[in-house]
Amino acid sequence: EFEMKIRKRAKARRALSFYRAAYGLRPPYRVLADGTALQTAANLEVNLADELSKLLSGKVAVHVTRAVVAELRTLGKEFKAATAMAKRLPKIEAGSSKAAEASQSVVDAVSAGNPQRLCVVTEDQALQQRIAQLSAVPLLRFARQQLVLQPPSERSKGSAVEAVRVLEAAADIQAKPDSPETAPTKKRKRGPKQPNPLSCLKKRARVAPKVAQEMQPGRRRKRRRSSG
Repeated sequence: EFEMKIRKRAKARRALSFYRAAYGLRPPYRVLADGTALQTAANLEVNLADELSKLLSGKVAVHVTRAVVAELRTLGKEFKAATAMAKRLPKIEAGSSKAAEASQSVVDAVSAGNPQRLCVVTEDQALQQRIAQLSAVPLLRFARQQLVLQPPSERSKGSAVEAVRVLEAAADIQAKPDSPETAPTKKRKRGPKQPNPLSCLKKRARVAPKVAQEMQPGRRRKRRRSSG
């Protein structure tokens, strides 16, 4: 029995690794329970949240829909413990709150890619089959009086592969250089203003007017005659 527990937890870790990598599932885990799961836990006299926490190796919060609570109320005294448990649990608003819609409310809560990242625990085989047709929904059930996490469904695996392809395609588009038509024009950064090239030339020495006249060709300097 001890070895079986170890194997089940090892399988649970592998399944959790898949959901973590593919769909971002992280603790604290939110587990949506239906009436059959609550009744089984009551019959086994186990704390459902504690058992789930041991299996998933993380904090767990168990939730129900209002339709599940309504369904348990209609089932009589045999389900009194499960009904009391359901009343205390936080509620997930999904689908109808009518007793006849209990299973459908669970499906509604995790449809469309399971945006709330809920896990589902149920003993209803019909509901298990419906959940298996959805993507990104970890499914738990009891087996030999112990909780187990089912391996990812083919739908979940297929959706994960498609998600990876989309991400890779987006990465390829970002990696490709932009075409001349679509490439954004880069604004030229203005650096420090460069000096005018003419101002870099050396200034010529300024010649005095008198010296300039003497330097003109064909002009001689007159000598003054000395008096006397």
